[in-house]
Amino acid sequence: MSRSGALALRPPGLPAAPRFGSATSIQTSSGGVCAFFALEGFDRRSGIATYCLRVINRTGSALICRTWVITRNGDAVLACPVLFEVQARSTASTQVPVAPRDFPSFERAVVEVAGKGIHCLVEAPAPAHRRPLPLYPMIAAACLLGALVSIVAAAAIASAMPRIVAFAVPPEALSGTTIAADYSTTGDGRLSYSITSPDGRPLQGGDLAAKAGEIRFALPAANEAGAYTLTMAMNGPLGSAGVTRVLNAMPSKPRNIAHIEAISVNPIAVRPGQRVSVAYAASADRGYLRIVGTDGTIWAQRPFSRHGRTDFVLPPMPAGEELRVLLHVVKGGSVAQSMAGLVVANDPKRVAASQDFHVEGDDDPNSAPAITGDANGTFQVLTKTVRGGAPIRVRILSPRDGMRVSLLDDRSHEVAAAQIGAEADVITLQTPAVSAASRYIVEANFTDGFGQESVVAPITVLP
Repeated sequence: MSRSGALALRPPGLPAAPRFGSATSIQTSSGGVCAFFALEGFDRRSGIATYCLRVINRTGSALICRTWVITRNGDAVLACPVLFEVQARSTASTQVPVAPRDFPSFERAVVEVAGKGIHCLVEAPAPAHRRPLPLYPMIAAACLLGALVSIVAAAAIASAMPRIVAFAVPPEALSGTTIAADYSTTGDGRLSYSITSPDGRPLQGGDLAAKAGEIRFALPAANEAGAYTLTMAMNGPLGSAGVTRVLNAMPSKPRNIAHIEAISVNPIAVRPGQRVSVAYAASADRGYLRIVGTDGTIWAQRPFSRHGRTDFVLPPMPAGEELRVLLHVVKGGSVAQSMAGLVVANDPKRVAASQDFHVEGDDDPNSAPAITGDANGTFQVLTKTVRGGAPIRVRILSPRDGMRVSLLDDRSHEVAAAQIGAEADVITLQTPAVSAASRYIVEANFTDGFGQESVVAPITVLP
């Protein structure tokens, strides 16, 4: 019997060999035979596969067992030249070593059990081999991994590059008002901004800590239109970005009517006999300045000066008296009026107030010699002394459409403001934090008749 033809192959349509092994059983007139064959293990270092064979012989004759290897093309090759014999009416087990590398191909192992009137087959699979990944899938996987790394790196670089997403500035605004510019940025870098006036002078600027927020700045009052330049820049390790916006400022007040730009008093607290300097900016043909008490008493008066400065010597009066410096100007048929606060400081001598103090230099003889009642009938400051950072409440006594109520420091710089209408009742203004007791002015600006009018009242902000 030839090695390749001695074993009857599995007929077509027979199920494939089981994953780990198989069993078979035959019953004859002389007895039965049961056979079990399975792959027990594979030593990859030595390359030897170990199969386990167990045969139960219940017949009266001996059985011969031979092990074959079935190749992928269907040929049967004897795997082991040693035959395994099972005596009659006995049970025997053995281990069959097979070296898969000794065969050109190895699909499965088969044991042939033969004897008198007995012939059966049992199968077991070939040991599994680790197959290297094909070259093309490995290259594709490496390319995919490289592409993913590149995408992640590009996204990280893009997120870190400086970029100014938005810088919203109104194209036009009225001089003397406060403007809010919204901005938003992404990426890493130092963020800064600058605001330049129409004549090229820097108005405001600096670094910004937040990547998004609001920049507030006050436009100086002006009688002529002008263009302000707002620049935002972001500089980082991966580059820089910059945006420029232009804001057109319109004249705050027409040139053909009387108006007052600003008024300030230095010092605010003064003793009797001390000099008081009043600085102001106004457009007028004539006018006057007065020191007026809360009861309407006129303590001093000087004519309006086009140079914007007038000095007073405070007459004798009780300490603690609250006064107002009233600036009244006239231009054509229009009138404007504004006030600043003044307080009489404690004087050790306590000079008594003069009841017949003479009023000097009234350049408007047709005007009333005294102001009756409360000179500020426009608003009332409910709390005249507050802590820095706390709000102050202002009751509007005579509301008007287009009235603007502002909080000014001693240099007439606007700190906070509110635009109110004819239905306004009580508003709040936020005071700044201070390191020492400071005097501030609450000012109401509105148009009354043919002129622009301003009314002020002093407050004290404590640290």
